[in-house]
Amino acid sequence: MPVIPFYIRKGIAFAVMSLVFGIATTPSFGQYSGYYFGHNKIQYDYFDWKVLKTDHFDIYYYPEMLELAEHGAFFAEEAYSELQNRFNFSLNHRVPVVFYSSNLHFKQTNVTPGFIPDGVGGFFEFLKGRVVIPANGNLHRFRRVIRHEMVHVFMYNKVLRVLLDHRKQVERFLPLWFTEGLAEYWSGEPDAQHEMVIRDALYTNYLVPLESMYRIRGSFVMYKQGEAFCRFLAEEYGEEKLLDLLDNFWKDSDFRVTIELTTGQKFEDVSSQWLSWLKKQYYPELLTIDLPSLITDGLSTEGFNAKPTFYQFKDGTRKLFFVGNRSGLSNVYALEVDEDYRPLEEPKVLISGGRNDRFESFHLFESRLAVSNEGKLAFVTKSGGHDVVHVYDLETDQFDETFGFDDLVAVYSPSWSPDGTRFTFSSIDAAGFSDLYIFHIDRRELQQLTDDQYDDRDPSWSPDGTKIAFSSDRTTTGNTGSYNIFTYGVDDGRIRYVTFGKRLDYSPSWSPDGNHILYTSAVQDSTGRYGAQDVWVADMSYVLGTRPSVASISRGPAPSAEPAWRSMKKITQLAAAAYDPVWTKDDRILFTSFEGLSFSIRQLERADSLVRAPRREQFADLTKAGASWKFNSLKIGEGASRAPFRKRFRLDIAQGMVSQSAVLGTTGGGILAFSDIMGDDYLYLTIFNSGLSGRGFLQDLSFQLARVQLKKRANIGYGVYRYSGRRYDLTDPDAPAALPIFFESIYGGFGQVSYPLSKFTRFEFSTSFNWSRKEIAVERIDRQALLLSNSVSFIQDKSIYWMNGPIQGWRAKVSAAYTTDIQYSNVSYYTLTADFRHYIRLGRDYTLASWVMGRMNHGKEARLFVMGGSWDIRGFHLFDVRGQKIWFTSHEFRFPLLNSPSIILPILAPFGIANLRGAVFFDAAHAWNEKYHNPRPEINAGETIGAIGYGFRINIFGVLVLRYDIGLRYRDGFKEMDKRFRQFFFGFDF
Repeated sequence: MPVIPFYIRKGIAFAVMSLVFGIATTPSFGQYSGYYFGHNKIQYDYFDWKVLKTDHFDIYYYPEMLELAEHGAFFAEEAYSELQNRFNFSLNHRVPVVFYSSNLHFKQTNVTPGFIPDGVGGFFEFLKGRVVIPANGNLHRFRRVIRHEMVHVFMYNKVLRVLLDHRKQVERFLPLWFTEGLAEYWSGEPDAQHEMVIRDALYTNYLVPLESMYRIRGSFVMYKQGEAFCRFLAEEYGEEKLLDLLDNFWKDSDFRVTIELTTGQKFEDVSSQWLSWLKKQYYPELLTIDLPSLITDGLSTEGFNAKPTFYQFKDGTRKLFFVGNRSGLSNVYALEVDEDYRPLEEPKVLISGGRNDRFESFHLFESRLAVSNEGKLAFVTKSGGHDVVHVYDLETDQFDETFGFDDLVAVYSPSWSPDGTRFTFSSIDAAGFSDLYIFHIDRRELQQLTDDQYDDRDPSWSPDGTKIAFSSDRTTTGNTGSYNIFTYGVDDGRIRYVTFGKRLDYSPSWSPDGNHILYTSAVQDSTGRYGAQDVWVADMSYVLGTRPSVASISRGPAPSAEPAWRSMKKITQLAAAAYDPVWTKDDRILFTSFEGLSFSIRQLERADSLVRAPRREQFADLTKAGASWKFNSLKIGEGASRAPFRKRFRLDIAQGMVSQSAVLGTTGGGILAFSDIMGDDYLYLTIFNSGLSGRGFLQDLSFQLARVQLKKRANIGYGVYRYSGRRYDLTDPDAPAALPIFFESIYGGFGQVSYPLSKFTRFEFSTSFNWSRKEIAVERIDRQALLLSNSVSFIQDKSIYWMNGPIQGWRAKVSAAYTTDIQYSNVSYYTLTADFRHYIRLGRDYTLASWVMGRMNHGKEARLFVMGGSWDIRGFHLFDVRGQKIWFTSHEFRFPLLNSPSIILPILAPFGIANLRGAVFFDAAHAWNEKYHNPRPEINAGETIGAIGYGFRINIFGVLVLRYDIGLRYRDGFKEMDKRFRQFFFGFDF
């Protein structure tokens, strides 16, 4: 996944960059609608970085994950050797690679300042050429992701060289569907997810032709369709055509033309051939498969629903519990059903996620729920820098306890013992490997069951308490990605095979009598292609023959294949995939199905009869289960060397600018930005000169040198600055309102600290100390001051953001500041700010947004606040409303007009128009200085003003929102309709 990073952290960087212009010398923070909000990206852990050097890579790791880093070093060099031949190209520089041992550590990276959602397996960023990859406990997957990102490295550098050689602009980029598709194709054979998505897209009719790839840009489907096209091109036209596409890319900026030049066919014909090729592969299977919606009853089908479990209360009430995302946030839902498992009501939110630091996020598709025989619901959430296990008493409808484990990072899928005194789970520690654990609640004791390089997951405790079934890649072919089902003997510690073969066996779940294990499986055929992921059952009571245990594995119990044959049955024949089957005491099977790009909770009736039916029975030949596998590594001194980590700043941005203004004349300047390899430390140098004072170049020179440090939980910014020259400042109380221009000279230093309490809440502290001289000739003012400014802010943001702005939740800020002249007493005033915004979601796409704000500067030389424009009081020009004290309120009803307008008007597709939305609004504001009712028309102060109207919003490329508002402007407390207005602007909704 390629990433182009932005290098300024919101809040800290805004203050740092604004200080050079003197804003912070007299705090009037928050002139704009939302810059000080946003969630917090927190560095919970301190990473003691080390460097592992190989022939072509500088690999960054921390000591706890040395073994994983050595495996990663081998995988990287392995990929380099292969891709160098595939691309017919060699890199002329070393590649920096940053490894994290878990996804939770990965989410803390500063290499990219944005938030990293679940499901992102790594990224390659262009500016410094860094590759950043987390492990997830699966070495085979780790190897594949490394190869994927290495394809991006080679592809980017190859295309850059092609464009430079032909003297073309290097800002030209390959389409995302092709870059991700080629990376997937050359990272390995099609995996089960690829097969699942392509099957489903074909069978439920959402696969798009090449000419419509823009419709799925950035989605998971885009990755898989791009991969399918690359595979088609290689098989039908020859593997060399993929490289020819890169070599021909310089010839035309339209990639469709590049495809035509490479294949010798019209683009539309190539697209049709690809679709036909896919249909020939998959359509014959329609004769033997079923769509889940046609053969099963849907229990929860809206949105994304996963990980079902079931509990019958003591009063006879039956409820299904699952994790779902039905409105933008993941929650635990409860659904009451009757004795036939028909829903009696809509699912209700039992536990809300994503709104506080206790339940920061659920692992929607990774961690199962579990209910004990006594009605205790166990589930996992991210809480701070680690995962924790919560226990919720369903009978009393209240929380029991929360368990965290200091030495473990990620936790998945708890499962109760029959007596309810223990639960087992899988976990990834700081070393990056996934193992099984048991937690003894009464003794508060953590017991580790496995300790090796294999990926042990999805544990399920047997009804008699003697065994734990789990899925693992410790099988003989695990190094190629296979997973089988095993059992762990709770008393003897023996690991025994349940299933065996080249297949992906996941999510074991015991039958109520303990004689069978349900699980899901995607079987790999002789060509290496995976079938659909269906529900299977293994008969634990019926075996044929026995055989001795297999050889022991490193650092863990040895798998034992004591039965020679195991009976297995496929009890579904689905089109795409089934997940997480559960066998209830009412003889039903609950599971998650994937169909139509959606995950639904469904049920199969008469589980016992399905299991006993003679069809689809197979026998696993456990006699073929041999020794377990082990991946190679580049150990220190054996192909790799260790080097100390040294912080080095490298140039990120160098930009100059010359401007001409009728007010400020000619100015010129430049900015330099530097950062270290981890993105933890930034240096900014800004320098410019107006030369209007006639006092010489040095006298009119302005600069700022700032440093921002993000490595620790507290983000810190500090620096020095000097400003000298003509200044245009609407907020200065002494400057003429009509033309607020004056000369000012300022120099000093500043500091700011942002300390997050959680993802949603933070404190901000800032201080600045400077000498200021202000000269306003027309007012005969020559003021000198030694200014000290201090401020503190409390910010909380629990809003949900969507493409055009917030759609649900709320966010607020309160702040206080004081500025004083400690030498001449020419300046002394305080600042208070309160800002509250609330978003009520009235439906899937409808939001009622409200905003109430008050600000006050009071004292000697108190600054003016400014309003006006599309970001606050509409109908007035930008910054036309000014006053030392203001209140403002806005209320807006937002609704959809047209989703994906490019489908209706394809001509809009190249412009990336994602949606068209409407809004009706009401704005009101009042600004004043000394007296509340003292009209000053030149700054629109001293009276209540407002606007009523409607508007349109268009999102372009997912990052820019164009706004067009039409309305009526009012004065004098809405007693006088001033005029009609039309206002065009850009920016997200408040």
